[in-house]
Amino acid sequence: EMTAIGADALVFICSNINTVDSLTTKQVKDIYTGKTTTWDKVGGKNMPIIPYQRNKDSGSQTLFDKLINLGDDLMDAPKSQIVGSMIGLLEAVADYDNAEGALGYTVYYYLTNMESDKLSSSKILAIDGVAPTNESIASGEYPFVNDFYVVIPKDLPEDAPARILYNWIISEQGKALAEKENYVVKTSK
Repeated sequence: EMTAIGADALVFICSNINTVDSLTTKQVKDIYTGKTTTWDKVGGKNMPIIPYQRNKDSGSQTLFDKLINLGDDLMDAPKSQIVGSMIGLLEAVADYDNAEGALGYTVYYYLTNMESDKLSSSKILAIDGVAPTNESIASGEYPFVNDFYVVIPKDLPEDAPARILYNWIISEQGKALAEKENYVVKTSK
């Protein structure tokens, strides 16, 4: 038995001094396949795009692979542009010597709730004109959204502790706690 209880999103970040505020899905794909290599091709200054990636076994890379779906077309990044930790990627984009050209991706909740101090030197880009917010992620308007679920065996009796917890998590009280903790909560079962 499985119920989507919330959603998160893959977000793209760059330096807050970069003049680009939004990318299209096609532009993201073209950057990460190596077809687009300078910011002027996406509305910014004539300077190289430094597209950071995460290591292959990271959660954010798995999310990138699922939502961006480049498969074998994903460019091989130089080792210096593959970052082994989520905080490392945020620091690379926020603090890189040529930060204006850096581009990276991360998980919305992680950035906005656990590492929001990085937003003093970086910014989250809108995608296809939609800024990622709790509302645009919950509605699915933001394009790179991934649901998360609560799951139990279907045949659990009503008095089983896991079913009791499951029922509480999907209840209005459970949703209210998730919202209080700033998770994006799904509005329907």
